Amino acid sequence: MQKLAVYSREEIDAMIDNRLEYLMSKVRVLDTHFVSGVSGANERTQATPRKDEFNIISIDIVLRYNEHKFLFANPKHLESSSKDSSHLQQNYIMGFVFPQTDGTLTLDLTDEWCDNFADVYATLSSEDAIAENDMQIDNRNIVME
Repeated sequence: MQKLAVYSREEIDAMIDNRLEYLMSKVRVLDTHFVSGVSGANERTQATPRKDEFNIISIDIVLRYNEHKFLFANPKHLESSSKDSSHLQQNYIMGFVFPQTDGTLTLDLTDEWCDNFADVYATLSSEDAIAENDMQIDNRNIVME
């Protein structure tokens, strides 16, 4: 703290920004940020998605990868929320992006996430399929006679 005392707040902020920019040039963290909190709607115990609400989760990593690229996971393979085991957590680390000196980006993903839809699709079972009558079907444009 004594070494920082000679700098102004603006100078310290600039040094922090400089270090963060350097760090982001070396590694970018890929993480989720689902909704959180408690939801009274539909008698939910929490607002994060339930594990049975999606067969596959898809996340676009464009903000860290500089192009639209999707990562996929089977929610049944993700760790449950500590507050309710039927819900997902708010945050998951999906992996890391490592910028290379030649301008390319290298992905290093955790075991639960992949960039190949077919690989995640192969993990699904027919017992987990949602019955059509339980789907949220949008009938707003149907004209009733």
